[in-house]
Amino acid sequence: MVIPVRASVIVPTFRRSEKLCACLRALARQSAHPRDFDVHIAIDGREPRTVEAAAGAWRQAGADPARLVVSEAEQAGPCAARNRAIRAAAGEALIFFNDDVTPAPGCVAEHLAAQNARPAIYAGDSPWRVRSPDSLFAQLVRETSMVFFHHRMRGHTDPDHDWGYRHAWLLNLSIPAKAVRDCGGLRIIQRTYGRDDDELAFRLTREHALPVLFRPGAVAVHDHAMTPRAYLRREYELGYGAPAFALGAPECARDLFGRDILCPAERSDANGLLARYRDAAAELLPWFVSLAQQPPARSASDALWNAHYQRHLPLKRWMWRRGLVDAFDGRVVHADEALDSLAIAVAA
Repeated sequence: MVIPVRASVIVPTFRRSEKLCACLRALARQSAHPRDFDVHIAIDGREPRTVEAAAGAWRQAGADPARLVVSEAEQAGPCAARNRAIRAAAGEALIFFNDDVTPAPGCVAEHLAAQNARPAIYAGDSPWRVRSPDSLFAQLVRETSMVFFHHRMRGHTDPDHDWGYRHAWLLNLSIPAKAVRDCGGLRIIQRTYGRDDDELAFRLTREHALPVLFRPGAVAVHDHAMTPRAYLRREYELGYGAPAFALGAPECARDLFGRDILCPAERSDANGLLARYRDAAAELLPWFVSLAQQPPARSASDALWNAHYQRHLPLKRWMWRRGLVDAFDGRVVHADEALDSLAIAVAA
């Protein structure tokens, strides 16, 4: 007799009690039987108000308080928070959500069915919440690979297609618990986001031969508003964190970046690219920022999305390399300063 897999849902959070409570209310309304999963909220810090708000949202939704575990600890970053919940979790499968997603009623059941059928890394679908007023920029984020690659995955018909570790995002992901514990959980390299989901999935795919499979029925809507400047700050911060990531996870970093970014020539190459493409990036900045003020396209083709996506790439790459160079030079993070320098170049 096969014993069905039980899951522990893990949600890290910090100072976002409103979104966390929306996530919890959605988790309390899941079609999966309550005995089949519990929920671990890992607060990255000491937040008594968040503890109270989470317990209240869960209770008001009519869920059993015994199925909710809310923990606090000294602030150490999202990886440390998730690892704390991993250690406490009793489920045979771990389902990871961000605190700003709203799982659809069948989301947990879809992850459970997938883990029961075949142990693997399962990425659910996380469409961006459409806000009002909508914009061309928000539409572009939804329809291209600017942040995630779900639009590619939705169009694939083979449920057993292995998408690889780059497609395993902890905002909506399930993994066998034993595999996560056997590989030591998340590796704490930085206190902020720094491709920790890529690195965990990289080890799991190699040490445990787990494929990364997509399950479009496991839907969790991503409620994360992003502006053009916030998007570019994110690219800068990813570049800024790249050297630390390469030091902490050298094998994954070489595979992810396609080169050794810590080699002596990297700084010289990055500085050269910054100089060569500064004017092009500066010219693109006003156009890119203006996308947030333009209405969404009533009808759009893949060709249109690809044209916008390709056009913004020099700006995106310039910001990433500016972050990388600032990290090499030991500068304090100055993403807004980098953006301001481009704006000044345009004005000049």
